[in-house]
Amino acid sequence: LVNFNYPSITVPKLSGSVTVTRTVKNVGSPGTYASRVREPQGISVSVEPSILKFDKIGEEKSFTLTLKAKRAGAAKGYVFGELLWSDGFHYVRSPIVVAAAAAV
Repeated sequence: LVNFNYPSITVPKLSGSVTVTRTVKNVGSPGTYASRVREPQGISVSVEPSILKFDKIGEEKSFTLTLKAKRAGAAKGYVFGELLWSDGFHYVRSPIVVAAAAAV
């Protein structure tokens, strides 16, 4: 469910850590995009690679996000953040929505 290639990233029952893969396509001129993350409260997010370099129109690149609760019970209900890719002129935002799995 988490690896549909939707622009948004949603993890409905985060337990431990989860890695999500996304593929993006360059629809403009060549450019280098750096990632920035606004983490959902109580969730750590890492992006790999953190920079995507596009050399031509139509080129595709994949990246992964790894999401993990910072501590047990850190996320209550749904929490929200965003992934931002930017070359300094263009901005591509993807919302991040996470709900931690209920403790048993």
